[in-house]
Amino acid sequence: MKKNEIISLAKLAMRISLYQFLILTIFSFAASAYNVKAQGALDKQVTLSAKNQNIKSIIDKIELLTSVKFVYSPKSIDALRKISVNANKQKLGDLLNDYLEPHDVGFKVVDDRILLYSISAAKENGLILPRPEMRRDGVITGTVTDGKGGPIVGASVQIKGTITGATTDANGKFVIKKLEAGSYTIVVTYVGFISKEVVVDIRDENKTLDIALSEDNLQLEGVVVTGGGNPKTKLESSVALTSVSRKDIVNRAPLNSTDLLKAIPGLTVESTGGDGPGNVWVRGFPQQGGYIYLGIQEDGLPLLPTGFNTNPSVDQYYKTDLTIQNIEAIRGGNASIIQYNTPGAVVNNLSYTGADKQYGSFKFTSGFSQGLYRFDGNTGGAISENVKYNIGGFYRTDQGVVDPGYSPANVGGQVKGNITFGFKNKKGFVRVYGKYLNDITQFLLTSYYPYDGTGKPTTYKGFDMVTMSMSPIDTKWAFTDQYSGNSYNFNLEQGMHTKLGSGAVQFNYTTDNGWRINNTFKYQKTSTDANYSAPNGIAARAAATQYYYIDGTPAPFAASDQVITTASNAQLNRDVQIVNYLDFKKQVKDHALFFGTGIHQYNRDDLRYAFRTQSEFKENPRLLVTTATPTTANGRTVQTKTTVIGDTRALSLYGGDEWKISEKLRLDLGVRLDNQNVDGKRPYYGVLANGSPNINAASSPNILGYTDYNITTTNWAASIGANYKVSPTASTFLRITKAYNMPNIGDYNASAYNPDNIKSRPVYLAEVGYKYAKNNLGIFASGSYSAIKNASLTINVPTTAAGLQSLIAFGSTRTWSAEWEISYKVVKPLTLRWTGTVQDSRYTDYSAPTSRNAAVAAQYGDRVYSFTGNRTERVPSLNSELSGTLDIQKFNLFVSTNYVGNRFTSPAESYKLPAYVVMKAGAGYNFTKTLSVRVWADNLTNARVLTEGDVRGDQFRDFANVAPGTLMIGRTLLQRTFFGSLAYSF
Repeated sequence: MKKNEIISLAKLAMRISLYQFLILTIFSFAASAYNVKAQGALDKQVTLSAKNQNIKSIIDKIELLTSVKFVYSPKSIDALRKISVNANKQKLGDLLNDYLEPHDVGFKVVDDRILLYSISAAKENGLILPRPEMRRDGVITGTVTDGKGGPIVGASVQIKGTITGATTDANGKFVIKKLEAGSYTIVVTYVGFISKEVVVDIRDENKTLDIALSEDNLQLEGVVVTGGGNPKTKLESSVALTSVSRKDIVNRAPLNSTDLLKAIPGLTVESTGGDGPGNVWVRGFPQQGGYIYLGIQEDGLPLLPTGFNTNPSVDQYYKTDLTIQNIEAIRGGNASIIQYNTPGAVVNNLSYTGADKQYGSFKFTSGFSQGLYRFDGNTGGAISENVKYNIGGFYRTDQGVVDPGYSPANVGGQVKGNITFGFKNKKGFVRVYGKYLNDITQFLLTSYYPYDGTGKPTTYKGFDMVTMSMSPIDTKWAFTDQYSGNSYNFNLEQGMHTKLGSGAVQFNYTTDNGWRINNTFKYQKTSTDANYSAPNGIAARAAATQYYYIDGTPAPFAASDQVITTASNAQLNRDVQIVNYLDFKKQVKDHALFFGTGIHQYNRDDLRYAFRTQSEFKENPRLLVTTATPTTANGRTVQTKTTVIGDTRALSLYGGDEWKISEKLRLDLGVRLDNQNVDGKRPYYGVLANGSPNINAASSPNILGYTDYNITTTNWAASIGANYKVSPTASTFLRITKAYNMPNIGDYNASAYNPDNIKSRPVYLAEVGYKYAKNNLGIFASGSYSAIKNASLTINVPTTAAGLQSLIAFGSTRTWSAEWEISYKVVKPLTLRWTGTVQDSRYTDYSAPTSRNAAVAAQYGDRVYSFTGNRTERVPSLNSELSGTLDIQKFNLFVSTNYVGNRFTSPAESYKLPAYVVMKAGAGYNFTKTLSVRVWADNLTNARVLTEGDVRGDQFRDFANVAPGTLMIGRTLLQRTFFGSLAYSF
C-alpha cells in the first residue's frame, strides 16, 4: 500500500489529537515496512474467552497476550460497544476478521502495530482497501442427513481439535471456509445420533461431503444429567445407564408407567395389575411386590420415598404422557448416591422445558378392544427471549383391559407445566413447576383357575381369568365405625383414586468463578382412596346352606358351585411431602467436584379397613350372605382397622469427585450420609393385666390406643468407579458400591413391633461393563454382583383355626447377573435392538421358626422353615427382548418380542411357572410432517400364562399331591388389546 494511503486512513481513524498526530507520523515512516512484519503479527495465536465485554477491554487483553500494539480512536470505532469472543489458539488475523469486522471495524498492520478504523467511514471517504488475507486455500461444503435421507437441522460439524466448524441449516447443509491446505478430521454430531468422523484432504481445492448419521438408539453419546457430578456422555460414564427417548416411548406405547420400565435391562417388571400398582424387581433383590429398591424421580426429585409396596405405590404418583421428553435409568452403581435409601436403581422422568421456537404435540387415542378414549397434549415455546414455558397433560376414560362390570374402570388425567425465567447474563435460570393429577385406576388382582401343572390358566364352568373379572358388581357400601363414630361411603368403582398437587421451584446459576449452584424445592400433597377386592379363599358351596344376595333375593344353587371369600379393602391415605436438594458443582482443572445437601419430609396419615365378604365364583359376581336381611355393611363384615400415622424426615449429605486422569481414564467417587427420623403413633388392640398396651394382640376393628415412637437411624453409601476410553468410540468401566436398605414408616408402625426385627441391611454391588458406539452399531454390556443382608420378609402361613398368619423373617441374597443392550442398523431403514438380563439370584440365609407365631406352631408344630440356597421368587433367570424398527419414507413399523424365563412362585421352589413369549407390534404413517396415524397391539399372539401363583400359600403346598382341577389362585398376562391414535405435531 502506498504511504499516502496509509496516512489518509490513519487521519480518518485518529480524528485528531496532538498525541495521535505524533503516532500518525510514526505510521508514515513505517509504512514501507508493512510487507516485512505484517504477516508475522497476524499469525500470532490467541486464546481468549470474553462474554459481553466492550471492544476496548478486549483489545487491551489481546495486546497483553500478543505484545502487538493497536492504534485507534475509541470514538471512531465505538469502542465501548459490547461483544463476545471465544477463540482457542486462533490466529490473530482470523480473530480480527471473525469478531471485529462484523462490527464495522477494519484493520491494517504497519510493522508490529495494528491500525483499527471504521470500515463504513473509510468507504465514505473513498478508501476501498483490501483487507490483509491469511494463507487460506480451501472450503468444505456438504450435507448431513438421517437414516431416511432427510436433512438434519442443527447438526454440529467441527474440525477435530479446533473450534472451527459450522452448524447445518434448514436443508442440512454446511460450509467451512478459509482452510489451509492439509488433512482434516471432520467430526459430525447431533443429539440422538451416533457421531461420525470423516478425514478430508485439501490440496488447493474445495471438498463436498455427503454425511449420513445413524440413530444412537442406546444414546451412548447423549449427555447424561442424572447421576451427580457434571453432565457427561454415557460413553464416558462408569455406570449402567439406559435412556428411553421420546421416539422409544411412542414406539413402545406403554399401557402404564410401570409397563415402560420393561425397556430397561436389569429390571424384572410385572404390569399385570393393569393401571393399578405394578411390581419391579431390581437385579434379584428379594421382595413381595411394589417398588422396594427402585427410586422414581420426576425432573430430579423423588415422587415418594423408596421402599413401599402396593399402598402407596409410586406408579400412582406419576403418569407417562406427552410432557415427558426422555427417561434416564441408572441401575446399581451410584443410584445410592443420587437418592436416599435407593440401592437398586433410579429412574428419572425428564420433562420438556420450553424452547426458542414454538412446538407442540396433540394425540387422540382409542382402545378398540377396551373402550378407551384418551386425549394427550403438550406444547411449549418462548414468551420472550429469556422466558420459556411448557404445558401439557392428558384425560382419558377407559372400560379396562378386563371389564370389571361397571364403567368406566379408569378415568381421569393430569395437567402439568413449567415456566423458565432465564437471567439476562445467560448464567442461569429460575424454573417453576406445577402438576395436578386426578386419576382413578382399576387394580387387577389375582383370581382362580383349575390347576393342571402347566402354569397356564384354564377355565372353570365358563369362567376365564384372562378375560373375566371376579370383582363383585355390588360395589358400594356404607360403614359407620362404632368405635370412632365416623361414617364412610366406600365404592369399588373408585378403584385407586389419586389426587395429587405439587409445586416446585428450581434455581440454577453459575458464578463468575465457575461454581454451578442448583437448588430445587418441591411441595407435594396427595390423597389416595384405594378400594379393591382381593380373593383369599375358595370352597365348594354346600347345598344345605341357603345364600342370599344383599337385596334379599335367594341365590340359586347348582352342583359344583363355589363360594369365594374375599377381603374388601378400603384405604384413606393422605400424605404431604417437602423435598429440597441444594447442589454445588465446579470444574477445577481435571476434577469435577460436587457436593450437596437434601431434606425429604414425608408426613403420612393412613387409615385402612378390611372387610370380609363372600361372593359367587363367576364373572362379575354378586355378594352372598346367609340371611335375607344382612345386618352388616351391604354384605361386608369389618375385620380389621389399621393406621399408619407419622412423619419421616431424612437429612442427607453427599458429594464426590470425577477426576479426568488422562484423555482416556476417568475416576469418580461418591459418598452419601443419610439421617432418618421416624416419629409416629403405633396402634394397639389389647391391654395386659397391668393395663399396659399388649402389642401382640391381633388386629381388630377397635384400636384401643396408640403408643408414641421416635426412632433415628443413620446410614451411609459409597461408590467408586472408573471409565477407560479404549478408543473414541469404545470404553470400559468398573464400579464397586456399598449401599443400604433402610426401614420405612411401615416397618416401625407394625402393632407387634419388635426392635429385634429391625436389623441392619447393607447392600454390596460390583459391576464391570463395556460400551461401544460407532456408525450403525451401539453396544452396552455388563456383568454384576449384588448382595443384600437381612432383608425384611413376611412368610404368610394359612392355618385352619386362625386363617392366614404371618411369620416375621429375614432373608439375605446374592445375585450374579449379566445385562446387555445392542442396537444395530442392519440396512438403511431397519434397526434392531436386543436387550437382556441373565441372572442367578439365590437366598444365602433365609429361615423362620414357627415359634414366632403361636397359631402357626399349633398347626405345624415347632419347626424351622428354611429356604436357604433356593432361588429368589418370581425372578426369571433370563429376561430378553428383541425389537425391530423399520422406517421407510413415511411408514414406520415396530415389533418387539419379549422372552421371560421360568420363575418360582415362592421361595420354597414348590411351583415353577413356565417361560413365555409375549409380542407387541405397532405401525405408523406420516401423512405430512405434522399429521400421523398409528395402530398397535399388546400381547399380539394372545399368550396365556401365569405371572404369579399363590404368594401366601405356595411355599407350604406339595404340588405333587395337588389333584388336577383343584382351584388355585394366580394372576395372568393381560389379554390381547388393540389401539389406534391420530397425532398432530409442530
